[in-house]
Amino acid sequence: MRSKLFIIMLLSCMAMGCIDSKAQDYRRKHEPREERAFCLSDEKFTILYKKVKNTSFDDRKMDLIEVASLGAFYSCEQCASIMGIFSFGKKKLAALRLMAPRIVDPRHSYLIFDKLTFQSEKDEAARIIGGCGKHR
Repeated sequence: MRSKLFIIMLLSCMAMGCIDSKAQDYRRKHEPREERAFCLSDEKFTILYKKVKNTSFDDRKMDLIEVASLGAFYSCEQCASIMGIFSFGKKKLAALRLMAPRIVDPRHSYLIFDKLTFQSEKDEAARIIGGCGKHR
């Protein structure tokens, strides 16, 4: 009886492994890969960061971010760095709205949430990032 149970369990595990590997193969073929969309290199991001940081007015900073976002992709770390330039949550969220559609690694969004102070701001950031995933 035990040997039959062992064989059944072994076959079940093997079948589950086959199903899992088929699912992984399907995901690899059909899901968009982050590697296709590269974020800014460290050098180019540093240039953008310095330009935004050294700009005097928040409106002009937003203009720079908007123009850069036309052709650039960002990592969550880069997005959080840009958000850190601003003092107030409202401006940080405004910057996030411009960059969110171009984020290549949304699973690291906790880095963005760490830049925000209040839970309401974090909830809004989650909505912004989550809403962009529908259009990818």
